[in-house]
Amino acid sequence: MDCNQAQLAMMEHMEKTIQPTRARDLTKHILVCETCREYYIGFDMALDVLEDAELSAPPADFAQNVMSEVRKLPPYSKPVALYLRVLWGFGAIFLGIGLLFAFNPEWLTALTDSSPAIAGIINAMYVARGYITGWLADLTAANQGTGITALNIAIIFAVTIGALLLILYRSEKRAKS
Repeated sequence: MDCNQAQLAMMEHMEKTIQPTRARDLTKHILVCETCREYYIGFDMALDVLEDAELSAPPADFAQNVMSEVRKLPPYSKPVALYLRVLWGFGAIFLGIGLLFAFNPEWLTALTDSSPAIAGIINAMYVARGYITGWLADLTAANQGTGITALNIAIIFAVTIGALLLILYRSEKRAKS
């Protein structure tokens, strides 16, 4: 009998549902295993205390008193989860860094020499930059004279993310109050 089986057998012994052969195996195990013997003695002492204790019924108005105290508590409102705030923060950071590197690829040339993995990421960024600049060129051509440029779009992204973070902060503050 191993220690896990012995602990299960102890429970059966305390509940008086143990089979005689299993009780003999438990006794043998407790004689050789000090950890299980201490566990058994502690468990047996706790059971003795519970058997000797007089259990009294709760007062007649116990449930009403508890419920009246519960009703005094403010209503529960689920706060905004921490992971959402962290996700928003990292999203804003990654978007800002991505836009910074997408429009300033010369900053990345030193990184391409450092490792092939970074070079692969930078090549993917060049492809993304090509798509973005093509989209911006189409947008600028379609909006000539309106003043829409890549800088204006980057500012719009930054302001949008800032506004979303502000909304998230205010909703969390409102949930706490």
